Amino acid sequence: MSVIEVETPAETAVAATSAIVRIGFLGYGRVGQAVAELAASTARRSSGDTELRPVAALVRDLAKPRLASGLGTPVQLTAGSSAFFERDLDVVVEAMGGVHPAYEYVRHALEAGIPVVTANKSLMAEKGKELRAIAQRAGVSLAYEAAVLAGVPFIGAWARRPLMGSPLRITGILNGTSHFLTCALERGGSFDNALAEAIDRGYAEPDSAADVSGRDAAEKLTILAHLSGCGDLKVSDLTTLGVDALTPVDFRAARALGGVIKPVATASFATQNPGAWVGPALVDASHAAASSRGVHNFLEVHHSGFDGAPVTFAGPGAGPAVTAATILDDVSEVVSGGLNVFASKPCTAIGPGDLQTPAAGSWFLRIRGGSLTFADLAEHLAIHRLPAVRAARFEDVLAVRTVRGTWQTLQAAVDALKAIGADVVAIPVIESDDSNDGGAGHGCN
Repeated sequence: MSVIEVETPAETAVAATSAIVRIGFLGYGRVGQAVAELAASTARRSSGDTELRPVAALVRDLAKPRLASGLGTPVQLTAGSSAFFERDLDVVVEAMGGVHPAYEYVRHALEAGIPVVTANKSLMAEKGKELRAIAQRAGVSLAYEAAVLAGVPFIGAWARRPLMGSPLRITGILNGTSHFLTCALERGGSFDNALAEAIDRGYAEPDSAADVSGRDAAEKLTILAHLSGCGDLKVSDLTTLGVDALTPVDFRAARALGGVIKPVATASFATQNPGAWVGPALVDASHAAASSRGVHNFLEVHHSGFDGAPVTFAGPGAGPAVTAATILDDVSEVVSGGLNVFASKPCTAIGPGDLQTPAAGSWFLRIRGGSLTFADLAEHLAIHRLPAVRAARFEDVLAVRTVRGTWQTLQAAVDALKAIGADVVAIPVIESDDSNDGGAGHGCN
């Protein structure tokens, strides 16, 4: 077993009667260290009866550079899981990322009666149902507010409120990195430069494949679907498109057609028109999400309450500091007492198969090549029962916005265009006055 010590920022003395909450970290990278720094800073400013004290961390590489020395209370680093779990810990913060070995360690902690706080969307999307059940059996908390919209604590309300957590439709910008990239492309910047800047600012990891491909947002949408009652949905069930499919001309075309392009995750749980999509979408200029910029996240929830008006959550969605603040709030809530598992709702009438393709709606198509004129394209789309309502041309590119149609209708039209040599990108349109829900989809059959 190898053990070394690193130091967290200095803390002022606390009253002898104050309670010390000992925090153990699974992983101690940028997020874990940010939580430790924030805990120490909070302790210096607080005159409360509870001190959140980071004491230990399980890491893969003991030699990896971390916080500077000489900063106060030491955090004991170990590469051995046995030594880590032998410590007296009041709460475990999982900050490793990925599914394995994070799953095994979190399960061990819960079964040992130790509450767990995590921001790991991959873990909760794949193993959340099982881990919540383990936490409930053990009578301990499993909190993951920072797993979706890291800087916007809303999952607790979602899980506890019947109407809020039983939506007809949800639409959001759930990945700050891809939002940052699309905003840069909209300004005319290059994709590579925008990605390099996102990494430099700490918004993205050097390996940003999950952000660019849409997998990160798909995992977050899966978590929201689980909490909404579609507990068997898997990330692989969802249709996704990466933001790297976009070109600067797409953004010019979107403006000409009355909208902006945003990286969207959306799901309809309405029985008459279910479906889901993760990827770029044309968002109406009048939609609340259209004005969102940078790494900000946005979530709009439509349900049967509040006279049909949506509830909106918005805030920062990327960076260690943002994530750390929500994690530490979760820690405070967990140790304050009361079981917190963020349990999912009862099953809905919508199953995973209903969410494998997008719901019916309008579509944005960008077509390059194929020697098409406007007249040719209009005729083609009309033949395939997907007429264009608006169109624009930029150099050798045609762009259209269509009437409402199903995913199957769209695919037939796109396949026919590709068959004549056209390069086509097709994405949904998110309308500000969208009314295609068709009715609630909740209640077990």
